[in-house]
Amino acid sequence: MKSALQELIGRWLPMPGVAAWAARQADGEAVFDSYTDWFAPAQIEQTFGSVLLAAKSLTRHRIQPLRLCWVFDHARIHFATRSDGHCLALFVENRPDLPADAITGLLEEFLALPEI
Repeated sequence: MKSALQELIGRWLPMPGVAAWAARQADGEAVFDSYTDWFAPAQIEQTFGSVLLAAKSLTRHRIQPLRLCWVFDHARIHFATRSDGHCLALFVENRPDLPADAITGLLEEFLALPEI
């Protein structure tokens, strides 16, 4: 993992309610981590791959997905993609008491990084 991304992740995570995260670097390398036992590594990897495919599908229709959010019964996936090809997904518990501002702050800082 590149140092700017590693520093960002280390500064923000773990965070209450964030169960896991995954990132793809511009060269295609994917990295991820889980903070709970209900997101297995294979599950994170497979789900992140599906999220990347969905975002790529939108670009085929000239829709540039900077930030997306999928909502499920027990989790949300917050996704951000940069113009340089780096992507970040946060797997978050679907609870109303979680700090949405912190999740937004992390994603906005990721998008604003000058170089990864």
